[in-house]
Amino acid sequence: MTGLLELRERLRSFYGKYEIYVTAGAKFVLGLVVFFLINSQFGYMGRLDHPAVPLLLALVCTFLPVNVMVAFACAMILLHLSALAIEACIIALCLFLILFFLYGKFASKNGSIVILTPILCHFKIPQVMPVAAGLLRGPSSYLSVVCGTVVYFYMNGIKMNIVNFASMEEEESVAKFTAVLKLLVSNKEMYLVTATFLFTAFVVYVIRRQSIGYAWRIGLFLGNLVQMVALLTGYVLLGMPEKIMWVVLGTLISLAVSLVLEFFCYNLDYSRIERVQFEDDEYYYYVKAVPKVYVARKDKRVKRITPRKKTVNRRELAEELDIDQDWLD
Repeated sequence: MTGLLELRERLRSFYGKYEIYVTAGAKFVLGLVVFFLINSQFGYMGRLDHPAVPLLLALVCTFLPVNVMVAFACAMILLHLSALAIEACIIALCLFLILFFLYGKFASKNGSIVILTPILCHFKIPQVMPVAAGLLRGPSSYLSVVCGTVVYFYMNGIKMNIVNFASMEEEESVAKFTAVLKLLVSNKEMYLVTATFLFTAFVVYVIRRQSIGYAWRIGLFLGNLVQMVALLTGYVLLGMPEKIMWVVLGTLISLAVSLVLEFFCYNLDYSRIERVQFEDDEYYYYVKAVPKVYVARKDKRVKRITPRKKTVNRRELAEELDIDQDWLD
């Protein structure tokens, strides 16, 4: 355990020293994943479906706020949809405008959550986001999870029904609008996942805010349990038993990630709890103080031992040089 704590302190020290470079590198990698994923899943426009485009966009987003990456990703999706069906693009534009209004009004500082949520949904482990948001962020950030979830299910519905859009004639605009709206409005799985994520995030948030021992650990365990039970029950009722395995696997991964977050962000030593009380003119205060687990870095000191110099007298030096001793005066 001590070794892990020392590793944590080294990582914290490294991040504090090179925060600018670490943040820039993380945004570059995230941008690459986002833009390459969009092209690989929705490469309907040939001009954008080129490796240089995601690379260039990722480089630009490296030096800009995360919200710029969100805007670029939405623009890229709209361009791909316009090449597939203009009706799908118009519905997506309206959806993005509504989500951007809500996101910009209440959760503008949570761009990374908006980006990560559909990525994790694509890899079938979205359960990580609501628990992580409940542990690290406030209630306003949970709207970002909702935005990312809705966008993923809309785009996934377009992808799963691309054959229907391709078979429709250009004159059948009303039918295309109806089909697109049906994908969004009648998607019961989207409602199930969105409601579950919101409820899970609030459960984790409420529990980890309590002044009880191991609040974060209790919150993450109960949050993952509630999330798993709700999703399993919902998928059984919806007649989608093939999702059960991914729910269990995603919950296990979410539990592991949550424990890592707790270790790095909220590792407390409950064996050394202190209770302090003091007063002022109006109130009497009772304070419970729980110290953080901290291991100081060990400074390594290297002591150099130099060999003792050997003294040579005049006689030995004269004999060694084969000269008269008086010449050394």
